[in-house]
Amino acid sequence: MNKKKIILISLYGYGVKGIPPLGSLYLATALKKDGHDVKIIHEEASQVEKVITETIDFKPDLVGMSVFTGYNNGVYIDLSDILKQKGFKIVWGNAHASLLPEQVLSENSIDFVVMGEGEETLLELVNNLDESEKYRNILGLAYKDNNGGIVINEKRNFINLDDYLINWSLIDVEKYLVPYFSNRYKRTLAVTTSRGCPYNCQFCYNSVFNNRRWRAHSAEKIIENFKPIIEKYKIDGIRFYDDNFFVDKNRAFKIVEGLGLPYTVESRVEYINKDFIEKLKATNCQEVMFGFESGSERIINDVIKKGSTKQDIINTVRLFKDTNILVAGSMIFGFPTETEEEYFMTMKFIVELLDINPNLAFTCGWLLPYPGTGLYEKAKEMGFKPPQTTREWDKFNRWSRDYEMEWLRWDYQRAVKYSRIIVNLVAMAYKRKLKILQKIFRYRIEKSNYNWPVDIYIIAKIREIYMHGGKNSWAEKKLQNLIIKIVKLIQRKK
Repeated sequence: MNKKKIILISLYGYGVKGIPPLGSLYLATALKKDGHDVKIIHEEASQVEKVITETIDFKPDLVGMSVFTGYNNGVYIDLSDILKQKGFKIVWGNAHASLLPEQVLSENSIDFVVMGEGEETLLELVNNLDESEKYRNILGLAYKDNNGGIVINEKRNFINLDDYLINWSLIDVEKYLVPYFSNRYKRTLAVTTSRGCPYNCQFCYNSVFNNRRWRAHSAEKIIENFKPIIEKYKIDGIRFYDDNFFVDKNRAFKIVEGLGLPYTVESRVEYINKDFIEKLKATNCQEVMFGFESGSERIINDVIKKGSTKQDIINTVRLFKDTNILVAGSMIFGFPTETEEEYFMTMKFIVELLDINPNLAFTCGWLLPYPGTGLYEKAKEMGFKPPQTTREWDKFNRWSRDYEMEWLRWDYQRAVKYSRIIVNLVAMAYKRKLKILQKIFRYRIEKSNYNWPVDIYIIAKIREIYMHGGKNSWAEKKLQNLIIKIVKLIQRKK
């Protein structure tokens, strides 16, 4: 066999740390198992010069990049251009390249796209890298022929995940052990045990990237793979990043029982009942993330086609009250056909849920129209003009405060600017039992009023220092300590 050298590059955004490059790890495991020399580069997107230097020093035969829609697409294009000029062959993979292979390959610097799961496709490409006449037979590959024409091969069937248990020696695991669960546990690791989701949410990339197919490692193989690194690195908590951990509940509980560590997971509200919660408590679950999505029944049922209801959400939040298990709810604003009234219904629904159970956290973002999904097509009907180049997708940062949505019919700029801040602040006020802040932000939400946002800015800054102070200056550390003392004093008085 002609041994090759491959670099796999995965970039992350500012401040996003503690999550291993799990996709690259699976690919590297497959390549290493077949005898190839593989290196993973996982760096913040601002560290492009460092990535370039490491790549040149390694002298790879092939450079792979893992690219998700709306995340640093422009940076990846710039990086590809520079490395292509240095003479390297470039292959892109992950969801964005898989959903838009022809558009990605229209970039001069990109030679190949691996569509869908890459373990077998990338390995086959590497093994035949010097024999271009064989490219046409590689399932799951898109490429440029000798005349520059774009060729899209047939897709590959899904793999057996148990054939590709992660080789953890390919990364520095220590780098990814972070505090979690309100710092109660100091050395937690993020992992996955399955891929895909069988449900039909119309906004989700899973519906097209995984074809609504859920596949999983067996519980026995996961325990066998994770136990040695848990012992070696003294890991004290697990963060499961599966899109839907409990599709097979027996398998899921076998895993958490076998690992015997505190954990966090993602699930669905209609799974929840008293018996289920008792099992979560018995296995030391610390946090469950749910896709609540909206406060509008029409949006949940007719637009998203979620398969659950507002009442399911309410029942779930109520059942978790007094369990000491944090419920994290994901909300999405800006669905095609969503009205301003329905947006505020979602904001008010958040307060309603906090009234039921104050031990809630929320992540809120605006819709990102993933190519090929049902809501991508609906957004186009509503006026969305999809980017014509890969670089243009860079503007789709659904967390930004100046996000633009051509498919909405109402003046959403203020909502984009303040929604996420207000939700974070009102959730904090409930969790910390800060009644005056509850009243301030309840008033703003109930009156749909974002005018004169001085209070929002001041309290948001205080929260930032409370959560992250001390990282920037001695003065901020002192201020953080003062704020913590004040909050504790208020809570004691309650």
